[in-house]
Amino acid sequence: MWKGRDELLQQLQAKLLQLENPPKVLALIGQGGIGKTSLAVKLLEALGINFQSRILTDCPYECVIYFKAQEGTSFNDVAEFLLIDGLGIQTAETLKTADEKIAKIIEGLAQTRTLVVLDNLESILQPANHPQAGRAISPDWGKLLNALVYQQHQSQTLLTSREVPADFADIRYEGAEPDSELVYIERISGVATVAGVEILRQRQLKDSVADLQWISERVEGHVFLLTQLAAIGKGKPGYLRKHPEFVTKKAEPILREQLARQSEAAQDLLKRMCVLRVGIDIRGLTFLRLFTDDQEQDDRFEMAAELEEPAELTEEEISETQAILEQLVDSSLVQSRYDEQQCEVFYDLHRVIVEFVQGEYQDELPNLLKSIYKFYCSGKNVENPKTLEDLRPVLEAQYFAFQLGNYSEAYYLVTGTLGKYLRWWGHWSLLKDLGEQVLPYIDEEKCCICLQWIGVIHRDLGNWDEAAKCFQNALAIAQKQEYKSSIASCNGMLGDIEGNRGNWDAAETLYRQSLALMTELGDRSGMVSSWTALGYIERNRGNWDAAETLYRQSLTVRTELGNRSGMASIWGQWGDIERNRGNWDAAETLYRQSLALMTELGDRSGMASIAVLNWVQYSSNSG
Repeated sequence: MWKGRDELLQQLQAKLLQLENPPKVLALIGQGGIGKTSLAVKLLEALGINFQSRILTDCPYECVIYFKAQEGTSFNDVAEFLLIDGLGIQTAETLKTADEKIAKIIEGLAQTRTLVVLDNLESILQPANHPQAGRAISPDWGKLLNALVYQQHQSQTLLTSREVPADFADIRYEGAEPDSELVYIERISGVATVAGVEILRQRQLKDSVADLQWISERVEGHVFLLTQLAAIGKGKPGYLRKHPEFVTKKAEPILREQLARQSEAAQDLLKRMCVLRVGIDIRGLTFLRLFTDDQEQDDRFEMAAELEEPAELTEEEISETQAILEQLVDSSLVQSRYDEQQCEVFYDLHRVIVEFVQGEYQDELPNLLKSIYKFYCSGKNVENPKTLEDLRPVLEAQYFAFQLGNYSEAYYLVTGTLGKYLRWWGHWSLLKDLGEQVLPYIDEEKCCICLQWIGVIHRDLGNWDEAAKCFQNALAIAQKQEYKSSIASCNGMLGDIEGNRGNWDAAETLYRQSLALMTELGDRSGMVSSWTALGYIERNRGNWDAAETLYRQSLTVRTELGNRSGMASIWGQWGDIERNRGNWDAAETLYRQSLALMTELGDRSGMASIAVLNWVQYSSNSG
């Protein structure tokens, strides 16, 4: 869909490449469906980018990165894409905070002249009716956008959005506008009448020139509406001119006409798709098309959701869905996208259509949400996920469980599968946001646990004060309800905070309170954790004998429990004590025990690396 933008294209290319004070950011702003992305793509081609070969021919940039934002796209999604997939930056240590990731991105943009394309950016911005209209929903996203404008680098950013991101302005001044020298804003309107006629002809409308001009003028060159009108008038010359009610600035009459031309099955599938957040494949759409909660009629879908396994679908059922989809895609009601990595076609709806269909079926939305939830439940049992996309069924099941008011299920997914992998992969902000979202809706027992989860994230990010608040709030609930196990764990984690602050006396008091309760409950795993923490405090105080006694207690129970990783850790820390005493032979023995066990366990990081470093230090001291 490229007509009528040649002059503007030349102007934008010249703006990006001007020798004096080129803008850091070029923003293409306009309505949905107006042609912003098409313009961005053509601009990239004009700059020498060959999309088929992915080779930069006579291109002024060393690297070009394209990222399309979608509703729910987190800061971590874009940061990891820019760092790893775009700039090819790998760090020896995990970048935990947004500031660290942004600094590394800017460093890469300073070293490599890059054009960063951020498409569909309005999906991560607050809507116009929000008090923070135009600002990024995620503060970390906002920091990134601001850094692209105001921090030092040699690269440029090209973006498309329905609104101008407010984070492009200087954050020091409330209500400030973006610096026009750094941010060039091009507001995209519809194409000229002549170009609109060419688009309609390209879509095989046989109307007279006068009628085609009238249509183009009536929609003010809005590209998406032109494609919709072409679908209505195809094969019926004069129909659109005779029915002017369909040719308006608003999409509703157009879409109603389009829907009326679809089969009942197609209309029903479109309705079932309108609450999806992400693209879905043919099998998923077949599930939604056939879903019923009447188990007497067909129990496959409820059983699949309950067993967390894909529903059994016949080839005939999938073929029927494919035929309906082809009809909807040809009518420009459904968008299709081929994913090269998954070798699969995914389908979704243009936002204009989503908003229209949801409005048409407002009363049915709860049932539609339920069917989507059941579908994602059938995919919750993911095995060995590697990426966020692998976890997509669980993420979507959690989202729809929350939307349906099934807060307990939303909580269990956050603290279960999602908690395990999101924390492991370093998606701290996403996990924290999910936990904070369910917090007001769950009972006190779950709230106590959820607060501890959120506190651990803050602790791991070094936000001691925020972590302490979470642990203290969790402790208050635990004390009120007499949850002794939670009281013990909260005291232990508050002890971690005080220890990280260097407040050894306060930390010791909290650890001993935790130890007393763990002992009362017979929680031997908790007891060894407390002994280890107390041993660490005594070691930092220089009380080697007291530290050794505590480590011996911990080691004995860890050995009985078969906690081999913990045993290796204790041997390493005990080796540190012997090294500090100057007992090199004893230190070597303990480090070797730690190293051997870590090697056996296949753990080549963590305490294993510490043990190796300590052994090297011992060797250098002993000659």
